[in-house]
Amino acid sequence: MSTPPARGLPPRLAYPILAVIAVLFLGIMGYFLKVGFGTAGAALGTEAKPREQGDARIAATAVPAPAATDAPGTVDMPQSGTGPAAGAAAAPPAESDAQPGSAPSGSAAGGPPAPVMQMLVALKARVAKNPSDLGAIVTLANMYSDVGKFPQAADYYKQAVTLDPANPDTRTDYAVALHGSGHDLEALAQLDTVLRESPNFPQAFFNQGVIAQAIGRRTQAASAFKRFLKVAPNDKHAPDAKAALAALGS
Repeated sequence: MSTPPARGLPPRLAYPILAVIAVLFLGIMGYFLKVGFGTAGAALGTEAKPREQGDARIAATAVPAPAATDAPGTVDMPQSGTGPAAGAAAAPPAESDAQPGSAPSGSAAGGPPAPVMQMLVALKARVAKNPSDLGAIVTLANMYSDVGKFPQAADYYKQAVTLDPANPDTRTDYAVALHGSGHDLEALAQLDTVLRESPNFPQAFFNQGVIAQAIGRRTQAASAFKRFLKVAPNDKHAPDAKAALAALGS
């Protein structure tokens, strides 16, 4: 009995074709994500550029810090914080999240495209099933932070730092979300923790400087920006730090 010929493409042809299909699929998903995050009135807010984990930076401002009657570096605002510094994205009002298992909304209803909402629903379902799913939690936090939904982002970052307390990237991003939510003193406390464990972590110095400047701690802000420039003189945010130092008179 003769052996029937093998069906299908040989591996040397099949693998390149599969690779091309995978690249096209990822490109299409990336397009939908970009459109979803850039849709005005979408569930995840207005357009924002994604960034690497741990590289969330608060926009430094050339506007001088609030006037103080006490000596520079001694001023503490009487509330938990003043919110984002001038030039940073303002924190939008909190809104209810879509619950795991809920039907995804489409762009016709003013929300993001179905693939984006499906990703949110899937990630939240993962977290509901396994509250220790660090990857899903951080991804959700990043998605909300990247589009300026800081209260929601802070909730997820808080879970992440509880699960992985020694990660300076996640804790720094948590501090940025706290600042965006108007909790500056809590944000500074998180950055202090980062710098105790990672003394030369540049992102923490930069964000510490912006937050300290925003609440009138001029000496602390100047010191943070100087240390940032010392450990990362060629960082892309170095000009921002120099401009902030000039505004502080340092």
